[in-house]
Amino acid sequence: MKIRKLQVKNYKMFGDLTSDFTDSDGNSSDVIVIAGINGTGKTSILQLLRRIFSESSNIFKVKEPLMGFEAESNAIICDKIEVEIEISKDDIFSLQNLINDADAVLRKTRHTAAISAISEINKRFKHHIQQKKLHFNFSYILEQDTNGFIIRQNDFLLFGALPINKLSKIFKVIYFVANHSDLMRSKKNIRIIDGKMKDDEDYHNGFEADGVVFPIDIFSQQEAVKNYIVESVKQSLIENRNQTGKDAIENHITNINNLLQGVSLRTKLVDITPDEPIFESVSGKKILLSDLSGGEKQLYYRAALLNKLSLQNSLIMIDEPENSLHPTWQSEVLKLYKNIGLNNQVILVTHSPHIIASVDPKNLFLLDIDQNTKQIKFHNAARDGLHSKGVEPNRILKEIMGTPLRDFETQKRIDSVADLLRLNPALIDAPENNLLIENLIADLGRQDPFVIRLTHQLNILKTRKL
Repeated sequence: MKIRKLQVKNYKMFGDLTSDFTDSDGNSSDVIVIAGINGTGKTSILQLLRRIFSESSNIFKVKEPLMGFEAESNAIICDKIEVEIEISKDDIFSLQNLINDADAVLRKTRHTAAISAISEINKRFKHHIQQKKLHFNFSYILEQDTNGFIIRQNDFLLFGALPINKLSKIFKVIYFVANHSDLMRSKKNIRIIDGKMKDDEDYHNGFEADGVVFPIDIFSQQEAVKNYIVESVKQSLIENRNQTGKDAIENHITNINNLLQGVSLRTKLVDITPDEPIFESVSGKKILLSDLSGGEKQLYYRAALLNKLSLQNSLIMIDEPENSLHPTWQSEVLKLYKNIGLNNQVILVTHSPHIIASVDPKNLFLLDIDQNTKQIKFHNAARDGLHSKGVEPNRILKEIMGTPLRDFETQKRIDSVADLLRLNPALIDAPENNLLIENLIADLGRQDPFVIRLTHQLNILKTRKL
């Protein structure tokens, strides 16, 4: 599954937000990097995508008045969401069979609106298949009348109606959150099992999930990672009785380390004991998983968890992956996600100029505020003629992120000196101006580009006076 296009009307800080994530040839992007200043809704986009595919957001609340929208517990509050989704050829017929099966399950609930909605989605789906189309439009429309809010259309209802154990084998949505609070949910999952609606704390592969959506707080996963690495070796030996323990350990070590190919890690996974994985530091010292640095933990945790989920045709969303990472690792971290599974799509939100500089501009999407309409808009860097891949971080900060390269007070002092040289060079030797220049040079150092230019101009003025 890949997101091709997204339209949102009146959701949180957004008015009418539209983005086309396809390339110039109309192909779906494998990597989407979203950047923008705080307050433009980068994380809100990920949270919205998480919700529209979740089970708890898609219980059968269709064409029935909805009351009490505290914390958006009952519905996604917006006028409209429209998403164009690409589904792989291998999964179309599997999904079709699940939709057909859902009709039978829904009829046991006697929920007329839900049955009608699923039947309508099924008709459209069959028509698309007959036309041999791989792109499907999913819509969500919320309206308000005298009775309250009403969901007029919700094609995402599929993610609350289809059997999750089968649907999650077709695709998954992985959401690496930046803050633990993003994991909080207002309700337990509600599931239809044997025609009955039941509360269920749902776990897939050891992760608490919301249908096909797996929200993960990476730094709370140490035990899960440790257990997975150890248990995977045991499972390999069970499945392949002719394999030696040494072979099973070496194969799994290779699998984990291969996911981090291209990332300049000096600490390597080198052994797996019956209790936990063993790493080797740059000094050759053997250390435990708990002894890794924050950045090393993040990388190994993500590699192990993604390997555990065996992702294919899935959506991987990451909020601020630069947290705890050295700038060198930030510039390389996308390689980890590209090494995962088959035919996945990565959507990444970042403030890091180093990550942005590792991305082709066709994959870079910017959220900013239109100064005329005061509305938040999506822009694609390539379509705007911007450069990103391989560009120096300072240029990324200035040209793409619109960030001043110096703090306000220092820039003010630099501007004062520049104006003095341009407008009143004869006053450059005044005591107060000498002090201003000396303090600026002391703070910035002789190798600073402005100081180098300033020193050159001062030497010219001095020569002229002689």
